[in-house]
Formats: sequence, C-alpha cells, structure tokens
Amino acid sequence: MNEKRLNEIKTRKAEIKADLEDTTKDIDLDATNKELDALNAEEEKLQKRAEMAKNLETGEVDPDTVETVPGADDEEEEGGKEDMKEEKRTSKMSIKVRSFLRYMMTGGKETRGVTLANGQAVVPEELDNEIITEMREVSDVMNFINLKNVRGNLRVGNLSAIEANKDADGDTIQANGGVTGDITFGSYRTSAKIELGVGLDAESLEAFKEIVVSELALALALKLEAEVMTGTGKNEAEGLFAAELPAAQKMSVTAANFGHTVLATLKGKIRRAYGKRASYVVNTETFHELIEGMVGADGHPIYNENTELLLKKPVIISDEAPKGKILFGYGKRYWYNYNVAPQVASSEHEKFSEGMIVHRALAFGDGHIMDSKAFAMLEITAASTASTK
Repeated sequence: MNEKRLNEIKTRKAEIKADLEDTTKDIDLDATNKELDALNAEEEKLQKRAEMAKNLETGEVDPDTVETVPGADDEEEEGGKEDMKEEKRTSKMSIKVRSFLRYMMTGGKETRGVTLANGQAVVPEELDNEIITEMREVSDVMNFINLKNVRGNLRVGNLSAIEANKDADGDTIQANGGVTGDITFGSYRTSAKIELGVGLDAESLEAFKEIVVSELALALALKLEAEVMTGTGKNEAEGLFAAELPAAQKMSVTAANFGHTVLATLKGKIRRAYGKRASYVVNTETFHELIEGMVGADGHPIYNENTELLLKKPVIISDEAPKGKILFGYGKRYWYNYNVAPQVASSEHEKFSEGMIVHRALAFGDGHIMDSKAFAMLEITAASTASTK
C-alpha cells in the first residue's frame, strides 16, 4: 500500500513539473505550492513508516537511541572516542552537533567535542545555518531584510553613491558615480535566553535538535528584529526607523489628515526600481488602529486580508516598529551581517527548583542601510503644524 501511494505521489509530482514548465498554461502558484507541500509531507511520512517496518524485520534500531557504554576498565576519554566513532558511522548528524547538543542537555557539564569561546559553547556551523534559515521563517522582518552570514570583518562600498554613466557611443567613458564611501560592519553582541526542561535529555538527539533550532531561532530573531527596527547605530545595529533619510524621502501628517492618499504618496518617494519590490513596514498597533479598516476612494478596503497586501504592496507588521511611523522601502537594501557563530552558555543552577535548564545565546553582528534612496518614512503626529511634503 505504501509503495503504491509513493508511486502515485511521484507521478503527480512529474505532472506538476510538466505543468510548471509549460508557459502556455495559467497556473495557480499558491495552490500548486500548497499541493507540493502536502505531497512532500505525505511522502516523508510514508517513507519513514516503510523504514520503521524494515527495521523491525532486520532487528535494527534508530541510532539516536543507541549509546555505547564504556566498560568498567575503560578510561572515560577512550569510551567517549568510541562513542563518537559509532555515531559517525550510524547517523547523518555530525559529531560536533551531537557534542553541542549534549552540552546543552547536561547544563554545560559535558564539554567533550565542544568548541569553547570565553567559557561558552560555539554553535557548530551546520546548526548555525539551520538557525538562520529558521529565523527567516519565524520573523517577517528577518525575511524582509538582507540577512547575511559573512564571517569576520565585512566592509563594503556605500551603494547610495552608485550611478549609471550616460555616455553616448564613441564618447570617452567618464567616471560618473561609483563607490565613494565604505560601510564597515561591527560585531555587536545580542543576547537571548531560552529555558528547556531537564527531562528532555530522555528524548532522541534529533528531536532535541529540532527544539533547540526552533527556540534559539525565535529568541534571536525577536532580539535582532528590535535592533533592525529601532537600533541607534551606537554599539548596536542601525535601525531602519532610526536612520537619517534625505528630506525628500520624509513625510509628516496629522492623524486627522492621514488617509490612503498619503500612503500612496509615500510610495513615490523612493526610486521606482526599488518601489516595484518594496513593502510597507508598520507597528502592529498602528496598523490595527489606523490602516486595517481604511477604505479608498472607491469605498473598498485598501488592505486585502486574503493577499495581505496594502495598496497592492506587501506589509510587514512588527511589534518592534515604533508607533505612529510607517516605512516604505526595499528591504534587501538593508544588510544585517551575522558575523560570528552564536555562543551558548547552559546552566541547570538558575532554575534548578523548577526543573529547567537555562540557555543564554549570544549572537554577534551589525546592520546598516546600504542605500538610503531605497526607503521613505511617514510620521503621523497629533501636532497641527505637521505637513505633507
């Protein structure tokens, strides 16, 4: 039965692929994507069931449940080496990741195979990449910006200075524009804390890894999101709402005069090439109070709940954005470089009585606007002196 259904799934995927490659067909991409997700999930489940059934026949078990216990006469260190050899042979999870997870499970007691920095465990690169991917999934802001992972110092030219030459054919090429300034990314520390029950050490390492990736990604994403929105640029990232923009890209209006025409005007304040891919960024409370129920000149809502578009543009709603301000811009022109692997310190002492192990994660990075012409700002005030520019 499993094999028959797996063949059906394979056939359906081939049909979908053919439909997507046929440019003459009008395809509902959202529906197709949902169908593929469902097919992949079902396929993975059926394959896992088949593997479990096969293991029952052969007498094999999941390597995550196997532990090689050193003999009575064995040295602890030698036993540890044998454990790692066995893990490398039977599991896809690297020894570095397994060692790091055991460090967390034991509240920082087990440090064999762990890279330490300032007494804290460095997250292995393999796990770090999964955390970054998950951060983009759990935070719309992390997905909106250009989240990079370049190790060490990063120094790039200021993209605001780049212009195209307008020379005619045969003219001498003139140096028009180009990089006139550099932006150097620092390595500022951001800390986040997660708490996991001590009973989790009874779970498989694979299950524990999923929990760690999910919790660390969420905790770090929320912390970094606050910096990306309102960071001062001093000993922390430069925030989108805190950066100084050219006067022509700033607007101010009273709450009484705020309407859909103001939001439409804001779209015209940035380069058109950026505007095609730009989004609105707004505080959660400001969105629900001022925008969600707003209607246009035709009497229809300007925000579409089904498509999550505001005036046909995506809208990023964030608790960390300042109230009373709305940003419109192309997020990929804001870079946040996550330049040092996170470090984790684990302790079972802080909440011992509650049966919890506390893990403190430290991330290091910096963020900057790479082209100020990619963003425009609207401030909604209560002052009667405000004006729309």
